[in-house]
Amino acid sequence: MKKINLEPPGAYVESPLNYLIPKIKSNSYFYSNGHANLIERLRLKVHSEIETCHLLWEKFSKKNSLFDLWDFRYAWHEGYNYKPYFYTLYEGKKPIGFLPLCFNKVNKRYEWFGTNWTEDCDFYVNDEKLIDLLLFIAPSPLHLNAVKGKYLNILSRFGKVKDDDQKNEKDITAYSSMNSIMSSFKKKYRYNLKNSYSQIQNLNPKVIHTEGKEGNLINKLIDMNIKQFNTGNPEDESDLLIPERAKTYRQMVNNSGKTYITKFIEVYIQDTLAAIDFVLIHKDKYYTIKGGNEISKFGGIGSYIIYLEFEDALKKGMSKVNSLQVDYGWKHRYFDQTPLYVFEK
Repeated sequence: MKKINLEPPGAYVESPLNYLIPKIKSNSYFYSNGHANLIERLRLKVHSEIETCHLLWEKFSKKNSLFDLWDFRYAWHEGYNYKPYFYTLYEGKKPIGFLPLCFNKVNKRYEWFGTNWTEDCDFYVNDEKLIDLLLFIAPSPLHLNAVKGKYLNILSRFGKVKDDDQKNEKDITAYSSMNSIMSSFKKKYRYNLKNSYSQIQNLNPKVIHTEGKEGNLINKLIDMNIKQFNTGNPEDESDLLIPERAKTYRQMVNNSGKTYITKFIEVYIQDTLAAIDFVLIHKDKYYTIKGGNEISKFGGIGSYIIYLEFEDALKKGMSKVNSLQVDYGWKHRYFDQTPLYVFEK
């Protein structure tokens, strides 16, 4: 396959697909598995103009998840400013599928548009046969994280596949009260959560729920998260010390309102901010994004916030509470875990 040079920045690529996947022995898979007619009809275009990328996204995204939303993904583009490369297949003038990538300037590799922080990752195509084509012609080095298990057979044909951190999510549609949610946890975890909740309640906490674009609150969360993980060990440092990451979180708030809702939960004890958590709500899904707390002063405050979030999601009629990837040694206690995978080539 002829290498496609995407540089210099702003370069525009267009090519017939049969030029990129010629009918030769090494490409026999495509010409014996129902792809031949597609290859003859299709063209590849690589889009980097953000307006075009936005139009493609809106056309194909089913918006089932927070991570399917342009407003959310665009916050990461605004924070990191990694150039997008949307590998798009056309039949005539009609786009029929695309692979949304960006180039990570630090790791020097192509990743999902939105960086490798992105979860619930999917392929935006009219026909799953197009995934084969997109993965084959995609640039390298390529790192696609958080890919769903249903794509494993496809992924293994075109590169390396390895386990990623599991998705942590709890379906709460069957529960009508906090007691019923608590009863779904193992006995020791249920006891610890109840004990922490009672412990903090005895301190007469003041809990404030705030929805909307609260720039002051996201700054307060950033400051508290950085303070919490200021242990002197560089491996424990808050990711919000990275200017691009902090900017992204601010943009998450700025971009909210149309397709998702921003929420903050603050807990004050004796006039001291003991904890603040950042939540995003999309349709009937409740995403716990980031938090900060004074756990050294108020033991059990982290578990207390978890209780409050489940309680809030239940009151709002949410179907799922999503605590994102990476277990951190505790999420398995309260969330069901779904395997996800990393594809590399």
